[in-house]
Amino acid sequence: MQILIISGFLGAGKTTFIKELIKRTDKNPVIMENEYGANNLDSLELQDSAKDSDEVKVLEFMEGCVCCTMKDSFVNSVLAIYSSLCPEYLIIEPTGVGKLSSIIENLKPILNTVIFMLEPVVILSPLTFRQNMKQWPDLYTDQIANAGKIVFSKCENSSAEELKDIADQIRKINPSATIVSEHYTKMDDRFWNSLMEAGDEKIKEQDSYLRHSADMSKENNKSEGIQPSADMTNENNSSEGIPQTDTINISQVSISCAGLHNPAQLVMLLEDCLRGSYGLISRAKGTLWVGGEYLRFDLADRMYAITDTSADNCQCVFIGKNLDEKKLNTYLSGGRRKIKL
Repeated sequence: MQILIISGFLGAGKTTFIKELIKRTDKNPVIMENEYGANNLDSLELQDSAKDSDEVKVLEFMEGCVCCTMKDSFVNSVLAIYSSLCPEYLIIEPTGVGKLSSIIENLKPILNTVIFMLEPVVILSPLTFRQNMKQWPDLYTDQIANAGKIVFSKCENSSAEELKDIADQIRKINPSATIVSEHYTKMDDRFWNSLMEAGDEKIKEQDSYLRHSADMSKENNKSEGIQPSADMTNENNSSEGIPQTDTINISQVSISCAGLHNPAQLVMLLEDCLRGSYGLISRAKGTLWVGGEYLRFDLADRMYAITDTSADNCQCVFIGKNLDEKKLNTYLSGGRRKIKL
């Protein structure tokens, strides 16, 4: 079984990348989705994209964060997948606030000639590279430093000069990583297949890569002066599976009963999120009742989208710092009386 970790910060586009990976290759992986908090929105999206293939299985890991609090359960889950399903490939999508170095370290004890880890892929949005490096330096640096490949997303409208500048900054953190600065949808089949290829030579290189990853993580932590900081906090007592890591104070608010009277109110909510009216929101997503239908919203990288959805229930999650849970709940209660529970 070959393990491919597809990591990246909140809203970088990990799930969208995995959907493209499934479409562009003839592989039938098992996908382990580590959701942040009590929601399964990304899992449902992957399941929907893979519904035409009976061979693609999507499993949810919502007990906690695979990089820290639930690492033993995570490793046991990986072993259970190997023993019961024995897939050729296991794709792991960690929560956007997981430390890639810790995930790699947690997998080390079970890696051998039959369970092999491919080069981890980190999805990175150039649009918010500088902002994220400033706001979340330890977490962001850790993901970059431990990547085997770094793939740019949401870069269709970025200039070649801007992409080169960001790539140069990334190389200062991880000189050995392969950087794909062209949007991945333009890449050919050889690129997509290479993500899931591991010949005998690569298997031999596994130990050296893991040693390099550990060295890079230590070196960057030392050079950046990174020290473990406060645990992550839970701003919603009803939420489950909130990771407690040594990164920064990231919190989340989950709302399972919400509704609005019309789409304009949803647009206003998302605009206010961007303006910081509810705190520093790095990622928001959900499905909720709006007027006479359910709608899906996604907010990341200072942008948002509202789309139709086949969902028939409400689940919303807001992730960031200093979130105003009371204010969010008050606003989202406007149209929920029309929801049939």
